[in-house]
Amino acid sequence: MSSELVRQVQAVLADAGFGPDSGLTAQSDGAAVIVAWHPDRLIRPTIAAHATDPEVHAAAAITGIRTALETALTSVFLSAGLVPLPQPDGFIRVTATPTG
Repeated sequence: MSSELVRQVQAVLADAGFGPDSGLTAQSDGAAVIVAWHPDRLIRPTIAAHATDPEVHAAAAITGIRTALETALTSVFLSAGLVPLPQPDGFIRVTATPTG
């Protein structure tokens, strides 16, 4: 079931516009899939381009973006009939909807 759920989560992400260049990863974790965001490839060029700006450090934390992404992904997974559970560490644990 786990590899099937990983493929389902990847398809849901792709259908929602979160392709391979989005920085999102989906990996199996038992009966769940862990979805995490790794923005380094996306934000590193911006930070490098604005390294002399004193506000760059604050912008690099991207707290608001992480919250918006978590909200969007939660909505996407719920709409697909999956069960997302945001974790304090910044990733989302996704499981299939229980049947029965």
